[in-house]
Amino acid sequence: MDRRLLRRLLLSLSAATIALLAWNQFGMEQRRVIDGSDRLPVIVRDDRANHGGSVATLQRRGRDLTLGCDVEPGYRYPFCILSLRLGTAPAGVDLSGYDRLRVWMRSEGPEPRQQVRFALRNYNPGYSRLAEEESLKNQEIIYSLDTGSPLDVRLSQFGVASWWAEEHQLPLEHAGLEFDHIVAIDITTASDLQYGPHRITVERIELEGKWIAPARLRLFVIAAWLVAALAFLGIDSIATRRELARTRRSQASLEQINDALRTETAAYAALARRDALTGLLNRQGLGDALQELSARTEDLFPLSLVFVDIDHFKRVNDEHGHAIGDEVIRETASCIVRHVERGDLITRWGGEEFLLVCPRTSVQEAAAVAERLRALIAVHHWPLDLHVSCSFGVAGADSGLQLREGIDRADHAMYLAKRGGRNRVCLDEPGEGNRPARVLDASSGLQVETARTVTTDT
Repeated sequence: MDRRLLRRLLLSLSAATIALLAWNQFGMEQRRVIDGSDRLPVIVRDDRANHGGSVATLQRRGRDLTLGCDVEPGYRYPFCILSLRLGTAPAGVDLSGYDRLRVWMRSEGPEPRQQVRFALRNYNPGYSRLAEEESLKNQEIIYSLDTGSPLDVRLSQFGVASWWAEEHQLPLEHAGLEFDHIVAIDITTASDLQYGPHRITVERIELEGKWIAPARLRLFVIAAWLVAALAFLGIDSIATRRELARTRRSQASLEQINDALRTETAAYAALARRDALTGLLNRQGLGDALQELSARTEDLFPLSLVFVDIDHFKRVNDEHGHAIGDEVIRETASCIVRHVERGDLITRWGGEEFLLVCPRTSVQEAAAVAERLRALIAVHHWPLDLHVSCSFGVAGADSGLQLREGIDRADHAMYLAKRGGRNRVCLDEPGEGNRPARVLDASSGLQVETARTVTTDT
């Protein structure tokens, strides 16, 4: 679940909680009215069952219920009772959802101060017996009718009648108030009645309360929030694990991308060191390769350098076009690569020129390699049946300080080979003074000498 949706649900739950608590505080009222119009069963009783002389009567007039009680001597505590039957045991009416009771009554009698006992009788199988009315718990409040105001009390203000509690001796779990199975509402004359006629008129009984009791609602809200909190934690835990999984996948993907980029970077770096046409090292690549080779090898020297130049290459381009010229360059590079040692470094020096670097090789050995390459190139099958040859210049270097000089001398020897007629190898061995370089003649294999400083075209 989206966390934004979860936050909206929590906000909605908060708003619903506030609205529910406010409604419970200022509304959510339930009301029940009991009067003569309900046509509930009404029973009147008096003390004649206790050998008294009082006589109880019932009169209905509209909604009013009137208890008449002619009190006569005979019983020590004379009484009359008007009992509204809300149910028949064990069935009763649950009034536990109400918290306030209002009763409108009038009374007449010889006493200057009229009192009544108002009782709610509850059935509980733990202490009540079906056939005994007196076993219904008597929860009462005594009310003085001469105030002119209705009885207005909370149900929590009722108390279990002391005489009833003494007779039944309930265990502690049943000692308190109970309103969940009210069978009857009893209105009883008070104690110390004077002899003579008494009348108690019940106009209306009204019960008020909340559809959901505040305490029960608070428990419900707490439970709802606990469930919501657990759900939130569960969903958040799942979302967190999914997020971690996505992060791990993303991290793995990034690592793969980085590896690919590193590979790509390495590939581009390698490309930057290579000639695009032939795939050979370029000048920068040669420098890097020599450094790498030097780091892996204790000594590169003596080192020989072979310059290779394609003879009359400008004529090939002019007569056959640059595409054929490029093909000749590629074929020449391929031929050189196929016929040199694996450890030798081959570089496209520029245009139609190549430089072969042979580590731990003497100039005589490099000259033999150059001669073999010269012969192979001369008989190679070229595009358009062209005749292609190359001129070679060979020189050596005994240390890194002589490398630049060795390249220059090999380049110079290559020009000597061109000046000497092309398609040949010129070997430059350093010596004192102006000793000329030796040239290997391509046709006879004899060594010939030529001047060190020459100029020629390619």
